[in-house]
Formats: sequence, structure tokens, C-alpha cells
Amino acid sequence: MVCVLLFFCIAERKPPLFNMNVMSALYHIGQNDAPRLAASGDWSDDFRLFVTACLSKDPNERLDVDGCLKVSLHFIGPNSLLFY
Repeated sequence: MVCVLLFFCIAERKPPLFNMNVMSALYHIGQNDAPRLAASGDWSDDFRLFVTACLSKDPNERLDVDGCLKVSLHFIGPNSLLFY
């Protein structure tokens, strides 16, 4: 899931919880929902669904590695990805 976190960081231009110290961030990771892309971004619905599915805290809802690898990502512009 490191790849998906990298996509998230590139999309948001900063990692989740970047403004907290390490111990606070670890606490928030355990207590809060998974990070989501900001609604104001120019990202496709498919990209948002992919990031959400890969970062889901519930293992039954989260895509496994094989599921993530089956998604084809194609960069078609600065803020554009094509999924199929």
C-alpha cells in the first residue's frame, strides 16, 4: 500500500498528518478514519475510489495487493489518471 500512499502524497502535495509530531500522528492513525483526498482536487472519481479502496481500515473492504495490481493506471495529464 506504499504506492497508494505515494499517490495520496503527490495528489495532496503533503503526507497525511504531516503537521503532527510522530506520537500524535500514530495515535490519530489508530483512532481516526483513513485519509481521504480533498474534495477540491481535480482528481477523477476512479482515482478517488482507488485510493479509498486501498486505504480502507477494514481489511474486508480494502483491496489486497493482487486487486491493486490488477488496476491499470495511465497518466494522461498533470492531474489526470486513466483507470481500466
